[in-house]
Amino acid sequence: MRGIAKTTLIAIIIAVVVIAVAGGYAAYWFYSQQARPSKLVFVVIGKSVHPYWSVVEAGVKKAGQELGVDAIFWVPQKEDVQAQLSTMDSYIAQKVAGIAIAPSDPSAATPYINKALQQGIPVITIDTDAPQSNRLAYLGTGNYKAGWLAGLAAWQLAKEKGYIKPGATIKIAMLTGSLTAMNSLERMAGFKDAIMNCSQKDPDIKGNIEIVWLGPYNDQEDPTQALNLALSVIQANPDLTIAFGVYAYDGPAWAKALQQAGIPPGKVVLVEFDVTSDNVPPLQQGYALVTVGQRQYFMGYYGVKLLYNMTKYGVDEALKNFVPGYPNNKIFDTGIDLVGMSHKEFTAPTGEKVTILSLSEYKQLAQELGIDPSLLGLS
Repeated sequence: MRGIAKTTLIAIIIAVVVIAVAGGYAAYWFYSQQARPSKLVFVVIGKSVHPYWSVVEAGVKKAGQELGVDAIFWVPQKEDVQAQLSTMDSYIAQKVAGIAIAPSDPSAATPYINKALQQGIPVITIDTDAPQSNRLAYLGTGNYKAGWLAGLAAWQLAKEKGYIKPGATIKIAMLTGSLTAMNSLERMAGFKDAIMNCSQKDPDIKGNIEIVWLGPYNDQEDPTQALNLALSVIQANPDLTIAFGVYAYDGPAWAKALQQAGIPPGKVVLVEFDVTSDNVPPLQQGYALVTVGQRQYFMGYYGVKLLYNMTKYGVDEALKNFVPGYPNNKIFDTGIDLVGMSHKEFTAPTGEKVTILSLSEYKQLAQELGIDPSLLGLS
C-alpha cells in the first residue's frame, strides 16, 4: 500500500571517486576540461505527448527544483524516431550535463547514446532500454515482475468468483500490441508463469485444473484491431474466464468488447495495464477488476537525480549506491502498483503478500507526490 511512498524515501549516498565507462569503453570526465553553463542542464527525452509522459515530466521538474538545476523534458507530438534522435543530437552539441532517453527505437538510438558518452555526457535510459548501447543504467518497470503480480491478482480474483476449483476448466486470453517487443514478451511470460505456479501451489487445486491459453493475439498496436480481436475471441469463447490487456489500450479494448458482446461487468476477470484516463473507466464500470499502475514518475525523478550524482560524484559511486547489485546489474526497477476499485490484501499460493490499492488510495499517493491526478484519469 505504501510502495510509492516508501520509494520516495530511497537515499542516494555518494562519495567522490574516479570514474570509468563500463567495460573500459573510454576515458571518462565530466566537463573538467570543457566550458559549461553556470547552471547544470539535464535533459529527459520521452516518446510522445501523452498523459503517461506528463507524469514523467512532473518527476523531472520536481527533481530539477530540488537540485537547483535546469531539468528539461522534451517529447515529440507523436512517436517519431528521427525527431527524437535529432533532438538528442542537438543536446549533445550543446554539451548538456546529462541525458535520459526513452528510445522509441533502441537500435537506432544506440549510436547517439554512445556518441554522447564519448563526449563525456552521461546517458541513461528510462521506460525502454537500449541494452546494446553503452548506456550507464536503465530505470523502468520490471515487466516480468509486473506481469507476475498481474497473474497473481487474476488467480485470486478468479478464485473468489468460484471459477477456480478442483477439476475446473478455465480459459485465459492475452491481447498485446507486439509479439516481439521485450516489454510485451516479459509481461506475458510473467503473467503466464504466475498462473501456472498458482495452479500447482494452490492447496485447494494442486494441479487439478485445466488451463486453456488463448492467443496471445497481436493487434500490432492498433486500438481498432485490438477491439476487433477481443470481440472475435469473446464470440468464439463465451465462457472466457480471464482476459489480460498487455498494453495500455488493450484493457479498454477488452472492456468495450465485453460490453458490446453483452457480457455482464465483472463476469470475465479483466486485468489491464497502466492507470490512465482510458483505463480508469473500465474499473469504475466494473468490466476491469484490476490494472497495473507503472511508477513512471520515478523514471523522471530519479533519472535526473542519478544523472546529477554522476556528474558531481562519479558514475561508479552513484550507481553503486542506487542500483542494487551494481556493477553486475545496471537496471533499477521503478516498481508497480496493482490498482482496483477497493483495497484488497491477500497471500498468493506462491507465498507472496499482494496488495491491491483502491483508486482513492492511488489518487492520494499521486497527490502526495505532486502529480495532477487528472493525468492518471483520477478526477
